[in-house]
Amino acid sequence: MRRKVFFLIALVGLVVAVAALVRFLSTRGPKTGELRVDSTPTVTVFLNDKNIGTSPYKDKVEAGDYTLKLVPQSASDQVVSWEGKISVGQNLLTYVNANLSSSELTTAIDVVWLEKITSNQSEFSVTTNPDGATVLVDDTVRGVTPTTLQDISPGDHSVSITSNGFQTRTLTIRTTPGYKLIANLKLALTSGTTSSDITPTATASASFAPTKTKTATSSSTEPDPTKPYIVIKETPTGFLRVRMDPEVSATEAGRVNPGEKYSIVDTQNGWYEINYDGTNTGWVSGQYTQKVE
Repeated sequence: MRRKVFFLIALVGLVVAVAALVRFLSTRGPKTGELRVDSTPTVTVFLNDKNIGTSPYKDKVEAGDYTLKLVPQSASDQVVSWEGKISVGQNLLTYVNANLSSSELTTAIDVVWLEKITSNQSEFSVTTNPDGATVLVDDTVRGVTPTTLQDISPGDHSVSITSNGFQTRTLTIRTTPGYKLIANLKLALTSGTTSSDITPTATASASFAPTKTKTATSSSTEPDPTKPYIVIKETPTGFLRVRMDPEVSATEAGRVNPGEKYSIVDTQNGWYEINYDGTNTGWVSGQYTQKVE
C-alpha cells in the first residue's frame, strides 16, 4: 500500500514537472506582433535591411524596434524611397500606410501602433512632422500636435489632421481600454507650396490607412433647392462629413463643402438627412449648417 502511495506521488510530481517545463519552453519562444504595410505605388519592404516581401504586406514579426525601408519596385514610378523607425509590440498590430511621391516633401507616411498602458482607460496620441497640426476627432477640435488624449472613449473614431500648406490626413481609428493608440504622421506639402514656404523636419511617420470617401459636389450658381433646405457653414477642416447614420461614430459616406445647399430629407436629434450626390442620402450634423425655411 505504501509503495502505491509513493508511486502515485512520484507520478503526480512527474506530471507537474513536465507541465512546468512545457510552460517554461513556451515562454522562451519568440514574442511576435503583426506588421502591415500598404503603399502607393507598390514597394519592396525591408526590415533592418532584410527583404521581407512587397506591399500590401501582412505577417507576424518578432516584437521589437526596427528600421523599415520602402523601395519602389519600378524605376518608372519616379518616386522616392522612404526609411524610418517603427516599433512592433507583442501580440499587437503596427500599421504603415505610405503615399510615396517624386519628392520627400510631397510624400505622406502614416504609422499607427498600440501600446499597453497601466490604466483601464483608452488613450490616443498623435505626433506629426511638422508639428503644430490641428487634430479633430469626430469633427471636434481636440488640440494641436504633439498631443495625447486621455479622455477619448473606447470605440471607432474619425480623425483629421490639418495644417496650413499640407494635405489633410483622415484616419479611422479604434481605441481600446487598457491601450494607447499612437499615430505618427509625416504630412505632405500641398501642390503650390514650396520648401521655402514651410520647412519640415526629417522624421519618420506613421498611421492607419486614410478613409476613402466620395466627395459631394454642388454649384453655387445653381438655383436654391426646395425649402426647407440647409446651407453648409465653414468648418475647421474646410468640409463637412456626410455619415451613414445620425451620429458622429457612424461610417463616413461622403463630404460636402461650405456654402453648398441641400434639401432636407429628414431630421433626427440635431442631424439632417440630405441627398448629397444626386443618388445617395446621408446625415450631416446641424452644428455646421444653417436651416432655411
